[in-house]
Amino acid sequence: MNSEEVRIPRRAREAVARHEQVVVLNRERPVLAIVHPDDIGPRGDRRRGRSVAEIAAALAGVAPPDPDFASDMEAVLQSVGPVPEAPWAQ
Repeated sequence: MNSEEVRIPRRAREAVARHEQVVVLNRERPVLAIVHPDDIGPRGDRRRGRSVAEIAAALAGVAPPDPDFASDMEAVLQSVGPVPEAPWAQ
């Protein structure tokens, strides 16, 4: 991704320039870490995400979904009404 495609706040850019890790939050949960390229080693050493085996092991202990979840979500969607064609456009 080119930097021109994303707006990164100046203080985040400055922190990365100082080799500090910047953590991006979504709903108070970490979703992305921005680091200086010199801090992650050679390209061949990078590992993205988790392996399928790790994901399967993590999901193995998860409780099954509530049987009423789908109907509850349908009721929520009906109460909200139709979604705009471009909800984020302003």
